[in-house]
Amino acid sequence: MEKKADFDKPLRLWAEDVAPKEAIGCKRCELYKHGGEIVWGEGNPQAGIVVLLDNPGARKNKCGEQFVCGTRETLYRTISKVGLNENDVYLTFVLRCRPKKKYDKDLARNTCIKFLRSQLLSIKPKVIFCLGNVSAQWYLNNHTITIKELRGKIHHGDNVFTAYSYHPLAIRRRPSLLHLFIEDWSLVADFYHSEPKDFGSDS
Repeated sequence: MEKKADFDKPLRLWAEDVAPKEAIGCKRCELYKHGGEIVWGEGNPQAGIVVLLDNPGARKNKCGEQFVCGTRETLYRTISKVGLNENDVYLTFVLRCRPKKKYDKDLARNTCIKFLRSQLLSIKPKVIFCLGNVSAQWYLNNHTITIKELRGKIHHGDNVFTAYSYHPLAIRRRPSLLHLFIEDWSLVADFYHSEPKDFGSDS
């Protein structure tokens, strides 16, 4: 069990990755009008685990100061709990900007998913870990599948290993899901430290 002193320890926002030139100033969907900055990724770009979320959320408060939002807090603490750290994980997103008002979701996601495909081909991680229905559905191009159907195992297809779990915000809203979230992260951590041939996966 994580010690209370460790749980209460202040968290530091992970380093932000630099967006490529072709993404900077992108105006291919209406999210650029929301005034948010493009967030390409966070953590170690050479990490063996890529975590995929729906969007970057907030990295700055109303005063423009960097802070760790609730999603990141839950994510960081769980990653630490299973023995991983910032060097092991790279965090990226379906959307590259934080939505701040109503927008055309399909247009924005169809636009940004092209960036994601290119990014993943460049990184070539050991496992891609999708958190939340949106990230799983857009990664798999299956908009009806759910985390409940996918979680609890390592999947293998098209020469890529993937895993799935709930969005950190879902954990904060429904604490009863926390043990499943930790189980899924433990599964990914064990796989990360194993040889694929020694680790069961579906195909």
